[in-house]
Amino acid sequence: MNNTENSLDSMRVFLENMIGEANLARSVGVEFTPAQVVNGSIDKIRRIAEESLPLAKLLDASDMVFHAEGPGASHELPWLSSLNWITTSVEKNLRRLSGSVLELYDKNGAALSRKLDFRLTGIAPGSIWVGTKLMPPTADILEEDHELSNKLISIFQDLPKAAAYIDDETVFASIQEFIPDPAIRDASLSALLEFAPTGRKGIHTLGLSAKGHGTARLSQRERVVLREALKKPLEGQYKTGSLIGVVRGADLDKNRFNLRTTDGVIRCVIKGMTADLARRLIGHSVEVSGKYQMDGQGRPRLMYVESAEPKGKSGELELS
Repeated sequence: MNNTENSLDSMRVFLENMIGEANLARSVGVEFTPAQVVNGSIDKIRRIAEESLPLAKLLDASDMVFHAEGPGASHELPWLSSLNWITTSVEKNLRRLSGSVLELYDKNGAALSRKLDFRLTGIAPGSIWVGTKLMPPTADILEEDHELSNKLISIFQDLPKAAAYIDDETVFASIQEFIPDPAIRDASLSALLEFAPTGRKGIHTLGLSAKGHGTARLSQRERVVLREALKKPLEGQYKTGSLIGVVRGADLDKNRFNLRTTDGVIRCVIKGMTADLARRLIGHSVEVSGKYQMDGQGRPRLMYVESAEPKGKSGELELS
């Protein structure tokens, strides 16, 4: 039984009880007017119809559900600016995470993520609940690659469980067991940072949930922890060495870029990423040195870059 069926079943129980109570009263000689019979259950039925049922339908129809709380998300009259922030942030962050993941699978993530069809499955009262669903991509977007589409949804739905690894001061290293691919893990944590509210739009916490994947709450505390945690490697096993590849898209805010090598695409973390450095890196063959983590197949996936040197050119790129 899904959430919608549960809500309808609750409504059915109240209606049955309402009729049963009237029949019982009549059998012992007590007469009620129709209004008196209805008044005993109408408030409970109204709450189900106005609150429980819309939320239940949203939960059943969504890949992801977001629940905002704060002064801007009041039950009766939420701020329009708060609602706009939630819907805009959800779409922007899911597209950004999709682009990062698609890049790691050697796709043109920036272009493809703009074409993904995210739908609003509903908005429900009780602070602000917003649901979203990724529609199956058409052939011109992912060439009917349903496996990759399902992978994206799985990564979205893992976000609530990933958030559970955020401690008061850092991210638990055990998250590496939950998300063994270092590049996907780094992209997921970066997405959680974007979802954590700043508090400036009347939203103090943002809940994330997915069917069968639990619920998590993000606040300014998690935002601070994630910002610092993403600057340095988690405790774990690393190799030291150099890798050569062509630099693809860079994220200046996150100090990250992707390096396409013969072993696949590697997510790189680099200090002091500037627009000028990005211009000199993107599209060029570069040798990067530092320490990196591999996935279960032994492929490098996440590198913390200490130096970057253009191949075929003299001089080393300066890293601040």
